[in-house]
Amino acid sequence: MLPVHLRFVWKIALFILLVPGFLKGQTSPTLEKIKKTKTLTVSVNEFYDPFYIENPNDFFPGLDVELAQEYAKFLDVDLKIIPLRTFDQHARMLEKGDTQIAMAGISSSINRFRDVYFTDPYLISTPAALVNRTALPPEPEGQIVTVQLFRNLNDLTNITGVSYSVLANSSNHQFLRDAFPKAQVFSYFTNEAALSELKKNNVNAFVADSFYIQALLQKDSSLRANYLPILGVVQEDHISMALAKRDIEFLYHLNFFIKELKRTGKIQQLINKYFKSNKWVKKE
Repeated sequence: MLPVHLRFVWKIALFILLVPGFLKGQTSPTLEKIKKTKTLTVSVNEFYDPFYIENPNDFFPGLDVELAQEYAKFLDVDLKIIPLRTFDQHARMLEKGDTQIAMAGISSSINRFRDVYFTDPYLISTPAALVNRTALPPEPEGQIVTVQLFRNLNDLTNITGVSYSVLANSSNHQFLRDAFPKAQVFSYFTNEAALSELKKNNVNAFVADSFYIQALLQKDSSLRANYLPILGVVQEDHISMALAKRDIEFLYHLNFFIKELKRTGKIQQLINKYFKSNKWVKKE
């Protein structure tokens, strides 16, 4: 084993080798552009409240918008928000340099990594569901139930006859294919269309990410009367920021920013604000 003083020198040397630009003084061209223009441009998901909320209630612009505001404040620049609809649109805007970050409730994946870099996750989601209570076996009569029978989607594997609706070509769609190969799975172009099939009793369960399900329950608490929310973790889906594949220094900068938001409790505050309260829900 190396002496203590040599181990310390070795750690410093390893740090220098692993951190690009430590000796060369390299800077991030993306950060230089942001500071030069005095504007941070961020794309968000146009149809994914409460990550982004169109015409929001006061002080509730959306979770991703608040993260973008925090980063712009940290950089001491103005913020420009661009709502987009698809991952491909986000990736194209990043590649052209029209945006610097996509904060859009995006789950990272190997396929998407071909087009963009992903930061460390700022949220961890999982495939979840709303299940028609009539499709589930009744609880034993005359007994006090102390254990929830259906904690996550895997608990449905032994229930026959359950059919599912899901957003087409999503990570949740792939999960259903793998976990329930013999089940009826119907895919749709939007989550709204998939949810509508559940409400029309054309399927027994609607599958989406856990944050989407929690948001639905905040918008309409009456859903619990007919549908059981199943939110337990079956796999980790990492919700991350996306950026163009050309600026490692910027990636390091964002990762440190995310780390600090977690350390200081800011991320948890936002989770509580948007997923444990309905104050963001617009009244009709």
